[in-house]
Amino acid sequence: MVEVVKFYPFELPGRRGLVGYADVRVGDILIRGVKLLRNRYGGYYVQMPTLQSGDKTYPVVEVVSRDLLEEIRRKVVDLYRERFKI
Repeated sequence: MVEVVKFYPFELPGRRGLVGYADVRVGDILIRGVKLLRNRYGGYYVQMPTLQSGDKTYPVVEVVSRDLLEEIRRKVVDLYRERFKI
């Protein structure tokens, strides 16, 4: 059901934070610009796309299901680790 269509690495060596962007297909829906981030403990999490308007940020996509969000995270992290041998 969840497939990573494309991954765009964007990492500054030795730094935590943004690792890259992914385009993720969930059924018939394509979500562009899912952020993959590394936390200070070495783990990874995803953040859905947002829009910036002035000093406010608004979500473009909101995943209500924790299971679906975890599946998206797992697929993006697995692809990242496989591709970059992390």
